[in-house]
Amino acid sequence: MQQNCLLVKDEKLDDKWISRKLSTTCNCTELLDLNLLINLHCEVFPFSHDVLVQIFYITIFTAIIILAVCGNFTVIWIILCHERMRTVTNYYLLNLAISDAAISIFNTGFSWTYNFYYVWIFGSTYCAINNLMGIAPICASVFTMIAMSIDRYVAIVYPLSKRMGQRATVIIIVAIWIVAVLCGLPALLASKQEINYFVDERNNIFVDPICLADNFPDGNALTSNLFALYNNILLVVNYILPLLVLIYTYGRVALILRTRESIGDTRNQENIRAKRRAANMLALVVMIFMVLWLPYQLYFAVLYTYVGALFDHKMSLYIYLNIYWLGMSSTIFNPIIYYFMNQRYFIHFIPKFYFNFCLKKVL
Repeated sequence: MQQNCLLVKDEKLDDKWISRKLSTTCNCTELLDLNLLINLHCEVFPFSHDVLVQIFYITIFTAIIILAVCGNFTVIWIILCHERMRTVTNYYLLNLAISDAAISIFNTGFSWTYNFYYVWIFGSTYCAINNLMGIAPICASVFTMIAMSIDRYVAIVYPLSKRMGQRATVIIIVAIWIVAVLCGLPALLASKQEINYFVDERNNIFVDPICLADNFPDGNALTSNLFALYNNILLVVNYILPLLVLIYTYGRVALILRTRESIGDTRNQENIRAKRRAANMLALVVMIFMVLWLPYQLYFAVLYTYVGALFDHKMSLYIYLNIYWLGMSSTIFNPIIYYFMNQRYFIHFIPKFYFNFCLKKVL
């Protein structure tokens, strides 16, 4: 009996063993006594879902990935392939589109699949990449919104000051991505793939690889002070401070534009209205992003402990997935906002651009 158990332990469990079921003549208690398998659970694998539930989540996550990729690549095409669209503000919008497309392509599909099925099938290397790409693009989006709001603030509050050029804007965008990657670096360095084992009453062993980002020097997600500190820093840097900056800058911009419109002469009225439309569009982009990510931030800051205590594994998972989907849905709204609130984007969004890809002609 012990030899059969040892046979299980001696099998090489690498990425090729993903979701493989093994069996042994030992029961789970004997396996525990022999201490042959780390992370052994004497229970049936808990994460199984009804077919309709699977169809529902596959549909809603596939939809936002497709819409986000198509919409944001359209924005990228419009800005890069039409010279008149290459303004400072549009470069920031381009960076937002790149970050939204990046998280949709390199993170959303992998993360929701893993969280839903609790089986990491994409290998240890991509485990680290996925953890990085779950943080860096979001940081890049937030930092871009801050840079964009400050640019609008300076342009409107100090209209006589020298405007930032395209070269300086590109340098800022590069710096944004460097800082964003640095913000995600601890998650990448703390990544690891572990193997869990679930033994049912028939002594079938379910091999369950999982992807973690809590391999900190002082412990894991439950015990590490560094892990808690890192998540608190991300909350402040990614949400609280940006929210305060954005409220102040766009609040001041709105107040000044309203004052100037009420006392300005007729010749400046149209110019002021154009600035207000642009400011309103950017403010709406920011507001939607912050509102859709608020439940996600609250979940990890406050609700996580209560949800785990009040609900079972499945219900807690579904609550998290719904909140996660809401945050990720922010990636589909920016192209829609540009379409309805910016005439130049509206012109270039027409279907004929598919047949004139990257022509120098400005439509």
